[in-house]
Amino acid sequence: MASSEKESLERKIKKLRKDFQKNVQPALRRHTYYLSKSERRRIKRKKAIKRIQRRQRRYRSAA
Repeated sequence: MASSEKESLERKIKKLRKDFQKNVQPALRRHTYYLSKSERRRIKRKKAIKRIQRRQRRYRSAA
């Protein structure tokens, strides 16, 4: 195997690994156990509130 072929193979493996972590892994985590729609909504809302509060804290500390 030539060094350029080896480099391109390494690059492809790296790209595949990155794609797996971005797209496949979160889906696998989501499907490890069942969550009802209402529970998903509740979690989503809770995360949104925390995100907003974090932004507000950052804004207050910067001012």
